[in-house]
Amino acid sequence: MAANILRLRQVLEVPDSCRVSDEDLRLLGSAAHPSPRRVLGPQVIGELLVIRCWVSGAEALSLRPCASGPGRPGFALASSAADADAEGSGGALPQPGCARMARVAGLPEGCQWLFEAVFAAKQGGAVPQGDLDFELEVEYGGGASAKLSDPYSLLPLLPEEGLKAWARGAPSEEHPPAAMFGARHMELLERRPGLWGTRFAVWAPHAKSVSVVGDFNCWDGRAHPMCKRDDFGVWELFVSVWDLRGKKYAYQVTPANGGPPVVKTDPFGSEFVDPVDGGHDAKVPHCSDFDRAAWGGCFAWSDAAWLARRAVVWAPETWAQQPLSIYEVHLGSWIAGDDGKPLGYRAVAEPLAKHALELGVVAVELLPLSQYPADESWGYQCASGLYAVDSRLGSPDDFRYLVDTLHRHGIAVFVDFVLAHFARDPWGLASYSGAPQFEYEGALGELPGWGTARFNYAKPEVRSYLCGAAEHWITHFHVDGLRLDAVAAMVYSNFGKEEDGDAILAGRGTVNPDGMSLLRELCARVRRRHPGVLLAAEESTNFKWVTERPAEPGSDRFSVKVEDLGFHLKWNMGFTFDTLAYFGKDPAARPQLEIFGCKQLAWYLAYAFNERWVLPFSHDNAHPRSLLDQMAGTGVGDAPGRFAQLRLLLAYLVGMPGRPLLFMGSELGDGPWSHKTPIQWRAAEGDPIKAHLRQWVAKLMRLYRELPALHRQDDDAEGFEWLDMDASSRCVYAWRRKAKGEADVVVVVNASTSVVAGYRLAPGPREGPWRLLASSASADSGSDGDVVVRVQAEGVGEFSLDLPGCAAQFWTCGPDPLAAPPSPSAVVFEVRHPSAGAGDQVRIVGSCAALGDWQPSSGLLLGATPASLPVWRAEVDFGPSAGELEFKCVLVKADGSVEWESTEGNRTLSIGGAGVAGRSVSVEFGKA
Repeated sequence: MAANILRLRQVLEVPDSCRVSDEDLRLLGSAAHPSPRRVLGPQVIGELLVIRCWVSGAEALSLRPCASGPGRPGFALASSAADADAEGSGGALPQPGCARMARVAGLPEGCQWLFEAVFAAKQGGAVPQGDLDFELEVEYGGGASAKLSDPYSLLPLLPEEGLKAWARGAPSEEHPPAAMFGARHMELLERRPGLWGTRFAVWAPHAKSVSVVGDFNCWDGRAHPMCKRDDFGVWELFVSVWDLRGKKYAYQVTPANGGPPVVKTDPFGSEFVDPVDGGHDAKVPHCSDFDRAAWGGCFAWSDAAWLARRAVVWAPETWAQQPLSIYEVHLGSWIAGDDGKPLGYRAVAEPLAKHALELGVVAVELLPLSQYPADESWGYQCASGLYAVDSRLGSPDDFRYLVDTLHRHGIAVFVDFVLAHFARDPWGLASYSGAPQFEYEGALGELPGWGTARFNYAKPEVRSYLCGAAEHWITHFHVDGLRLDAVAAMVYSNFGKEEDGDAILAGRGTVNPDGMSLLRELCARVRRRHPGVLLAAEESTNFKWVTERPAEPGSDRFSVKVEDLGFHLKWNMGFTFDTLAYFGKDPAARPQLEIFGCKQLAWYLAYAFNERWVLPFSHDNAHPRSLLDQMAGTGVGDAPGRFAQLRLLLAYLVGMPGRPLLFMGSELGDGPWSHKTPIQWRAAEGDPIKAHLRQWVAKLMRLYRELPALHRQDDDAEGFEWLDMDASSRCVYAWRRKAKGEADVVVVVNASTSVVAGYRLAPGPREGPWRLLASSASADSGSDGDVVVRVQAEGVGEFSLDLPGCAAQFWTCGPDPLAAPPSPSAVVFEVRHPSAGAGDQVRIVGSCAALGDWQPSSGLLLGATPASLPVWRAEVDFGPSAGELEFKCVLVKADGSVEWESTEGNRTLSIGGAGVAGRSVSVEFGKA
């Protein structure tokens, strides 16, 4: 036998000094023991080793020592009467190396589950102390049996360093909260290879006792009392049942203040039951990244290239210059299956990605998907499940599949996240261990009007809980950004008090330094640990300041220099309110609408460069009336007028500096939105006016994404210039968007119902013609052709145009930046013919079918406009196999006669060769 193995003999008569006290028996039998490890597991009492085991449902118990491990003492038992020590009372074992344990009397009927065995060292040696490893052979009623490990013989499970970081409010990367707490199916390799089970851990500092309850122990709080790490208020237990994955569980908490025990769900649960019938229990996870490695079942992410690109494109020095258009989605009502139920994460992945691509948005933002109890809250009132995805739509891996699919299609994923407050359901976080724990005490812990509790941002463990949850979604679900809801409730301690509403809105509320400190810490952690991930704040007041950015000279921020919160972006609720108020007014009253003496549609520019903005038309603006319903009517049969105004509003949104956000269904004029009713996709398919709106949204998003002037200097005052702030009081506004080294874009808005004829636009001299890129009044939302700038004597480029009522136009100079990439085998022919007149045709004929096979009547027909004469143009794609071609120009006169150009021989070109310079062939008729 190895030298480090101590040999013990069993003492069959339990000495009085080793007996369990009546108080301990009472506490164990009532699920109220504050320190089970003080009674259970190996206990050294004098020169004796007492091992007590608590196994629910057991009728008989035997103990068998296991092999010792590194740094851990081992022991063996006397296996025969001859081997037993002659001194004292000792006896042979029922099986070699195995000790029968005695049932302890004194427990209530129904939980007589305490067994004990007493041992002494052979030949006067010392009994082993420390982490002893042994296996229990359990006999149950009805002949059932099992082999278990004793959870109370284990040393503390959670890493000390991780708990210290948790208690400081600064969770470590090595031991994040999601890895330490909750239910973790695992193998305790450091204890014994092959020792599998589930480790449970929860923070409950005000509890007298905590038990884990669940499907595996009939929800009996007496079955598995947990052990407390006194310095941290953390309770832990390892249940050595082979596989509990998918089993429901919770914690029975007995408050230290004498209150009755209450069953609480797991604040760190990573999977939950579907709450369809009011269920709220956590489940031992199938899809936890911290457990699955042992099963070889890691989710097969395919977005490594996306994440690498994100780190570059949205790096700290570049992200603000990138386009960021956002499509906001409530997944539960975006689309339904044939059965009328919402599509789950996997089923919705491809349709959502396809739609986002068709719209041309950069990112999809999902309403909160942390586990939440009430459908009516849309996810904004979570009661406990900040570390879990909403189980209504699938598993954590199903959600990973959705994110991975969107990334594969080049779409970023943002998620709404709520750190401001939580629902007060009795099974959730509220008074979790019998007293305010996650929330503030007293009035500060209440959010008036919402009936929810405010997180206690001053408590280090709560800060760890919240920061850990945010980073969990970034790390384990690969989300590209978080939008924090109700930030005003975090930075103002009097938020929600009706009498303080105006002061809070103006930014003069009573600040909560705890909330401000937490937000700064979270933003700093994300910027430091997760470069390329963006944080946006839904902060509805004039708080100074929310986003990290340099102050623009002349701005309010330049004169009020205070530390910001560190967000990347802030939602501009004021912009949304003012814009909807304007477009909800009778057009006849709009010329008089002002804010602080400024035209209402121009007011935004008074503060546009104080923060980095998202301009949201969100879910809050889609109920109880849709965006379309909020547009002012224009008379009898005003549906077309409302759609025209909605197209105008969206053009105004995209034309202004800031990142546009649009809630789902608004691209169809759908609504009003309800979380119970999916978008009416089929009804919209056959409606031309809805199709027009959808095309217009797609066109706007493409303009925004592909024209640097519309996004690159969103946060820079030099990127914006007013041309007309409705100087004529006709509701006409014009402005220029600029980006260094790129073509300017001019946006013109007519918010009246009248046509403004001959409107003079003076964008300044530029090279090339000014081109109309898009008009909200055009049936196809496309270009309406070119207008040539006339440069006046003083050198100001100026031209006139007719502005339809309730319409917007986008102009730029030079080539069409939205033109499709040219085919490498396409050729533009330009023929100068000074004498071709009305009714004449200029054609190209040549040695292929595209040029008519030398037949003038079938040759390529060129066109001209009054502005382009005497030059005629046409483009043709010959295909990659055309090779060498011969051609000539012909004039087919109005009387039908044909005039061939008189050049000697045929002209030639080589598709893709040196004969085609810049894909253009420019000739003068009859001249070589």
